[in-house]
Amino acid sequence: MQWPWTGIRTKGAKKAYQPDAELIEGLRRRDEQAFLNLYDCHQRTVYRFLMHMTGSIAAAEEITQEVFIAILDAMCAGTMTNFDPGKGTLEGYLLGIARNLVREERRRTHRLISLDSVLETPEWNQRLEKFAQENAAWNAAALIVTRSELRLLYRAILELPAHYREVIVLCSLQEKSYQEAATILRCSEGTIASRMNRAKGLLATKLRRSAAEEVNAASI
Repeated sequence: MQWPWTGIRTKGAKKAYQPDAELIEGLRRRDEQAFLNLYDCHQRTVYRFLMHMTGSIAAAEEITQEVFIAILDAMCAGTMTNFDPGKGTLEGYLLGIARNLVREERRRTHRLISLDSVLETPEWNQRLEKFAQENAAWNAAALIVTRSELRLLYRAILELPAHYREVIVLCSLQEKSYQEAATILRCSEGTIASRMNRAKGLLATKLRRSAAEEVNAASI
């Protein structure tokens, strides 16, 4: 059983929000519309998670498609019964698949991370614009400095071990609660809190080191 799915929905596609229970029931019935609704509801969240985890737009787009292909394969094979709505959300289930695919991708390819394209995305530009609006005194020079600082911060996040990077991405960049992150990562809220504190400490150390290196380079 195969459906003509391109992997990319049109920009004007309307999101059809449905409760998880309804979506999963449709997926188990191999209902094409349920799959398209799932994609419309969760594609952006999965893509953003992958973009932050990989630092690559190309990798994020590729792995996002792999996530939904995995769901499509499960539908066709009749194995969607593996998802238990009592243990988490469909969003968390999809992010769990994405998380595993990222780890496989890194082990397989050791793909180089390039931040140039990521920091030119509408999402990052919107962040800069928001910062600028909150401080009317900012000028073009200040925005350039901020972009440079964001680049350093994002590079530091990408250099974190995966289990620390995951909590930063989920709780800080995607604003998930510790409870939501714990469900997605299948650990306790205490573990999430501990990893977050450790991740923040590592980031602070990396950023201090980067700042010191810039000062030393400027003085040469």
